[in-house]
Amino acid sequence: MATAGYPLWILSSTDSNAYHPETLNYLEYLRMSQRGGVPPYFQSEASRHSATIRVNPITIVQTLMDVDQWLHIFCSLVTNAQILEILSPGEEESYKERTQVMSAEFVLPTPKVPAREAQFVRYSHQQLDGSWIIVDVSVDEWRQFQRPSTRSICRKRPSGCLIRDLQNGSSFVTWVENVDVRDKTEALHPKLTPFVESGYAFGARRWISNLQVQAERFIYSTESTLHPVTVPFHLKEEEALQ
Repeated sequence: MATAGYPLWILSSTDSNAYHPETLNYLEYLRMSQRGGVPPYFQSEASRHSATIRVNPITIVQTLMDVDQWLHIFCSLVTNAQILEILSPGEEESYKERTQVMSAEFVLPTPKVPAREAQFVRYSHQQLDGSWIIVDVSVDEWRQFQRPSTRSICRKRPSGCLIRDLQNGSSFVTWVENVDVRDKTEALHPKLTPFVESGYAFGARRWISNLQVQAERFIYSTESTLHPVTVPFHLKEEEALQ
């Protein structure tokens, strides 16, 4: 999904959809993936976005696989994240081939949009060309971790990011968000419904933009030219919230 073009992804020819210029052709996705359609009372949200991030791939991988760093860097998007189980530890420093079961709540900085609760498996893999893939997918069988919730339920179809090394200390990241969501619609303000249902609120561009902002803030805060891999891509919570 990160590398495919048409007909899986359709480019918008109008400025009205510039925020998410690529729209998933859902019928083509179902044909290619051979997965079931959207379950009753859920709706599908899918988006893709790419950008250059001024840190190297290993640093991004460590940020996504270390739940504490993930919480700090994406503090405006993620809360109450935790690792429920490590299925495969992989390599300790690089997190290569690591598989872990996680839970998290995805939020907007407003009480008018309910948080979304998700439980999923996250897997990291380095390809032969040196690029990295981080994949999230919800698995219904993990019922021992499930609990009643007043949050909106978010089920992740295969989502995540492809991270390519640009050989200059930067990375080219393609992010895919592909989820089925059952929202607590009674808690959502009517004026915010189009913003949320369109996928803009929790879509791929918001994840990429957040990563870019935090990377730039980290680079400028160091006031040096240290190689990214020698310095943890990590901000204190109070700094990230400013």
